[in-house]
Amino acid sequence: MRRELLDCEVGRIELRRGGSGPPLVYLHSASGEGEGLEFLDLLSDRAEVLAPMFPGFGSSEGIEAIDDIEDAAFHLLDLWDRLGLSAPAVVGLSLGGWMAAELATRWPERVGKLVLVNPAGLYIPGAEVKEIFGRPLDELAADLFADQAHPVAQLMRQMASATQPGTEVPFELVKPVLAALSATAKLAWDPYLHDPKLHRRLGRVRSDTLVVHGERDGLIPRAHAEAYAAAIPRARLVDVPGAAHLVPLEKPRELAELVAAHLAG
Repeated sequence: MRRELLDCEVGRIELRRGGSGPPLVYLHSASGEGEGLEFLDLLSDRAEVLAPMFPGFGSSEGIEAIDDIEDAAFHLLDLWDRLGLSAPAVVGLSLGGWMAAELATRWPERVGKLVLVNPAGLYIPGAEVKEIFGRPLDELAADLFADQAHPVAQLMRQMASATQPGTEVPFELVKPVLAALSATAKLAWDPYLHDPKLHRRLGRVRSDTLVVHGERDGLIPRAHAEAYAAAIPRARLVDVPGAAHLVPLEKPRELAELVAAHLAG
């Protein structure tokens, strides 16, 4: 995967691109994953993978021009046009899955096959999404990873320890985390991580859709994946054992196989 910069309406966007074949766009979560992601490398054996960083994440500009999830959907539409994409396959994780769903309800003809991995975007009474803002990183790690020995989970716990009173933390270490949370808050602070209108619009999605749920996701309950699968025509729901919220990081090969089978199916 090579890194590029692309001029968009909101500013310059960081983009990773690799592989050859039919185009596939990966939309990241609020974690802003992408750099060195094995899952993307595996997909690039089967498709031309395009992984943009949303404004406010990485070095992507323009978050000040985006106020809500509708602005995010229009940004993606602009991105599609500038990349010359007609109806690419789309894989979205969590926040990225929500964005993909918003795009697919507004412009169904611009989304090919769709994979939503632990998608945010809905409000399910009694099965609310856990809080992500203001929580210690070690607590978040317990919800995001089934395997607490995963290197990223260990890093999150180390950063949590480093932020204790009296401990000096290099700003460059925490800057990406703070920027990602700030960008996510601009989109999803109120209402919290959902669009009240999205659920009733999901019937407009025309893409062959696979909904993937990490069996041990501690952040977004399975009821959300079930609601997506029930509302999108002909959608299928599968569980990934041994994975929590960040399935592409914990189970890259398993998820890549699911995506490849869905694209081929």
